Amino acid sequence: MNSTVRSMALSDIAALLEAQIVTGRQRTALGIGRVCASDLMSDVLAFGKSRSLLLTGLVNPQTVRTAEMSDIPAICFVHGKKPSPEVIALAEATRITLLCTRLSLFEACGRLHTAGLAGCDA
Repeated sequence: MNSTVRSMALSDIAALLEAQIVTGRQRTALGIGRVCASDLMSDVLAFGKSRSLLLTGLVNPQTVRTAEMSDIPAICFVHGKKPSPEVIALAEATRITLLCTRLSLFEACGRLHTAGLAGCDA
């Protein structure tokens, strides 16, 4: 287990995950130190930490609303999933940065953990 916890700029996370930045390109200098990975928004509400990155395969407005309530500034959709115009508009209105990666949830988590980012349970 990697015991060194660090923070990474969202732009560096996007590069590491080979992710496309869909919204919030102006906020990619934001430092992210934790990652929450779940498709269960109830778990995100219970265990998510402020200023984390949310990794999920759930691409709907509820995901953005959950991130907003949890003070999570960025969501990365995995498995090549793309947000609808409705989800993009909601993310822009709530100032949440959206990213999309072709990587699986497992692979994305592994890359971020190896890079030194902690999970929300840390």
